[in-house]
Amino acid sequence: MMIKKAVLALGLGFLVATSAQAAPKILQGGSLFCASEEAFDEQMKYLANDVQEFVDGCGATNKDYKVIILDLNLFSATKVKVIDNGLTVWVAHESLSK
Repeated sequence: MMIKKAVLALGLGFLVATSAQAAPKILQGGSLFCASEEAFDEQMKYLANDVQEFVDGCGATNKDYKVIILDLNLFSATKVKVIDNGLTVWVAHESLSK
């Protein structure tokens, strides 16, 4: 009986986590975004070496944008879809707010 309750609780936890992730988030103005995960990774190498330039395919947002998280990654780029224009971009998860 305890195992069934634990499995049920774990399942509900995943359901809540998934629905919370699906809620729109705000990509804050001035945030780094890239057109691909590869460009994001290259940009991180630039920043790690204190090179203050954008690589091809990267830039900074000029305002806040509502986004939907498509693939959350805490250690690299998070893939999001911009609601206003439908673009898919990769950002740092720290750039996203509620």
